[in-house]
Amino acid sequence: MQGIHTELTNTINNWAQEDTRDAARPALPHAFKPTNNVSRETFNAVRDNPRLQHKDIARMMANRGFNQASIGSLLTQMYNCGMITRDDNGRYTALQAEYTPIKASKKKKVAVPATKKKSTKEGIAALDTQDGVAKKLVVIQKRETPAPAFDPEQLLSTLSFSQVMALYKRIKAMVGEA
Repeated sequence: MQGIHTELTNTINNWAQEDTRDAARPALPHAFKPTNNVSRETFNAVRDNPRLQHKDIARMMANRGFNQASIGSLLTQMYNCGMITRDDNGRYTALQAEYTPIKASKKKKVAVPATKKKSTKEGIAALDTQDGVAKKLVVIQKRETPAPAFDPEQLLSTLSFSQVMALYKRIKAMVGEA
């Protein structure tokens, strides 16, 4: 029993010793220069310099090495998220003390294909070699409040007798009882 105890103690002591391979390995230099968060820096610029216009903030941030177009986009996103406000003269002011990451927009973009133009050419020239379907973006927003309930009495109260009869005939034709 004594032999097993000493063997176990020796094994534990060997494991507890430092691995000399890690000390012999040199540290690798950074492959890139760490950069600051442009969103945080933009918010801090608005917070620390209240009542500056867009062009002043963009110029100040460009002097720090940031892209002016990025600053403009971030100011718009922060305004839409309610992090900053803009007065009638276009001057920005922060509405909160600390920066919080910008939340994603609730808007969904849906691509709707446009109608294809008709070719006036004939024969082989009529073949379309280009993708003639242009796509148009439509923004769909989610309703914040539910749609009001449909009230047929309210609708009928706004129509004249002849309009009610025309509506009645149209509904009958749709249902198939005409």
